Amino acid sequence: MFIDEITYLDKIFELEKKKKDLENINITNVSNWNPSYSYKTYMEKYIQLNYQNDIFDYTYTYDLTKKYRAQIMEKLCVQNPLNSMCLLNSSGTSTILNTINFLKMHNYHKLGILTPSYFSVEQSCKICNFPCEKIALQYSRDKYCIPFQYILDHHFDVLWLTSPAYSTGISFDDSQINIIKKLISEKILIIADESLALPNQMLLSKIPISNYFFSICSPHKPLFINKIKFSALICPKKNDDFLEQWIDILSGSLLYSNLVAIQHFLSDNFIECVYATQQWYKNTINRVNNIMQYFPNIHIQCNLDEISPYKTIYLESAKREMMDIENIKTLINKDYVSYIPIKFNEYTGFRVNLSLDPEDLTNALYRILNFYA
Repeated sequence: MFIDEITYLDKIFELEKKKKDLENINITNVSNWNPSYSYKTYMEKYIQLNYQNDIFDYTYTYDLTKKYRAQIMEKLCVQNPLNSMCLLNSSGTSTILNTINFLKMHNYHKLGILTPSYFSVEQSCKICNFPCEKIALQYSRDKYCIPFQYILDHHFDVLWLTSPAYSTGISFDDSQINIIKKLISEKILIIADESLALPNQMLLSKIPISNYFFSICSPHKPLFINKIKFSALICPKKNDDFLEQWIDILSGSLLYSNLVAIQHFLSDNFIECVYATQQWYKNTINRVNNIMQYFPNIHIQCNLDEISPYKTIYLESAKREMMDIENIKTLINKDYVSYIPIKFNEYTGFRVNLSLDPEDLTNALYRILNFYA
């Protein structure tokens, strides 16, 4: 069985490749998940990597001392590190699968996946034959709200929440954090996938780890440092033995690049890189905002208040259907630009990668918005 989301992406990427091969001109996909050459050049001035270690032996999460893993939790601002554990994985995808397996093996009966969310969560549930239901967050005026009563009425015992809301950069405000705490008080386990959260956006620093609150973190991911990164599941210490046994089966050992990333995260240089990244995003956000002002007639919704790696732009009055692959094909062939569309409730839009070259991004964004205006 193929995965619909990936099949759809493959169609877009094939159209981009065909046009590039034909005319030898790069297509700017504003939603791509890789950073631009100019961003990489910019960040190379800040990143300092000095890790040297054995490249021969296996290293598993449990091979790292508990003191070392406690340092990771401290850097993540975990409120109660003495009662928590840190399971280290090579990628967020591996952590998702390990977490779903944990839910299955511990007899949870129904997972609610609050959307928008990363599509691999649902697919991991299918692999594990674990019941799940996608529940749309309520969206209005650049704010996402958790449907509290629906969750209670439908008897979910675990929720998967992506924070900030997936690909939008919009964090949950204090009113929504209070709702999360109410759900916790109702003994509903909250899995907060914070893999794209910058340090100032972490729910982990505001809600203690407990039997009803786990967090997934990947500190380098929101910086677009993708070849050296790691993923961590932070949860109660009592789950240590179970998770460390199953990680052998589901994930295997850590890679050398993961160990480089862990050491870098614990260094002072990581925060320097965060500051540099935030400055880049801030400058790019200003450019995006300027472009959007040219198109008041299509009623754009996009929250640019928070600094984050991605933004989602919703168009309420687009004159063409944004999900239609033929319209994307026209943009590729005529304007040399592309995007990954998003359909959320009654809204249609696309994701914007803020690590793209600012000039390329604003030019491409203008062409896309002009096409739909």
